[in-house]
Amino acid sequence: MPTGPNTPTEDVIHALEDILWAHATPETAMEHLRVRAVPRGIGIVLYIRAATTEAARARARRLVADALAASGIGFDGYTVIFQH
Repeated sequence: MPTGPNTPTEDVIHALEDILWAHATPETAMEHLRVRAVPRGIGIVLYIRAATTEAARARARRLVADALAASGIGFDGYTVIFQH
């Protein structure tokens, strides 16, 4: 679990989950998400309905980027890494 000033708290985890839901549009086609603290920061799993894997990945990237940019929470010190 990360330590120090960037350690994710339960409040941050819940806020991030709420922010992602708030920024998801019908076009995103997000069906479910899971946000939790992981050993290196915060893990996000998105379940997005799409015709192809690449389309789902593109929607996920757009959603996360838009949500974090608009959040105002300040996720300084975090890096977004997309894994399959």
